[in-house]
Amino acid sequence: MHPTSGPDAASITLHVANGLATLTLDYQAANNAIGGRMRDELPAALERLASADARVGLIRANGRMFCPGADLNWLQPEAPGADDRVDQILAELNPALAKLREAPKIIIAAVHGAVAGGGLGLMNVADLVIAADNARFATAYARIGLTPDLGASYWLPRLVGERRAMEMLLLADGFDATRAQALGLVNFVVPAADFEAEVGKLVQRTLAGPPASYGAIKQLVYAAHDNSLPAQLQAEREQLVAATRRPEFTEGVRAFLEKRPPRY
Repeated sequence: MHPTSGPDAASITLHVANGLATLTLDYQAANNAIGGRMRDELPAALERLASADARVGLIRANGRMFCPGADLNWLQPEAPGADDRVDQILAELNPALAKLREAPKIIIAAVHGAVAGGGLGLMNVADLVIAADNARFATAYARIGLTPDLGASYWLPRLVGERRAMEMLLLADGFDATRAQALGLVNFVVPAADFEAEVGKLVQRTLAGPPASYGAIKQLVYAAHDNSLPAQLQAEREQLVAATRRPEFTEGVRAFLEKRPPRY
């Protein structure tokens, strides 16, 4: 699908071509906040991204910002049923995020502008994150009397450590892209003027990599948090032996010896 416009336009599009599946948030009427049409379409869109026939998935956004979290006008905390609305959207989003994390394809998040609340969850599910230097981050939950969602209490301790995670969740101070990179939340920070070009370069570099090896590396890294050392060593052994049987290994060695880029 390609982005469209008008009152019946989707707030999220998924375009698959040349090994790349691009999910674009485009609910600019609410600055890509999760609510309204975004709320209705996001779970299924993430499911489609996870199952798309592609080597790489890209999560990006049109408009002024990536995603500032929940749309409070949709949530309506003073109206009856706010608890049911929250429970229902998380019942749909949580399995989709878990499926995306487990997908063998590499997921890249390209973020700009505000990235807060649930927007951090959409970012943190990615394997690599590139941010424009105008990006601004915050957990935001405690500021409005809420608790974390979309994996914030899972990913933040793993990415930044428990003490920093507590600081970010309890105090909820905002921070810029340079700080996000220093904390380990993003991999790359690039000038906003060069953002699209730099995202394209990262995508192309990832597309050129060995997809089966990438998938195995992803599986190993995320399993390490729960594995004992003997279990992780055994998993590495099994994955490495399997890798030596794949054509990617043969091509990689041949390309290295012939001093040329590999063709995976």
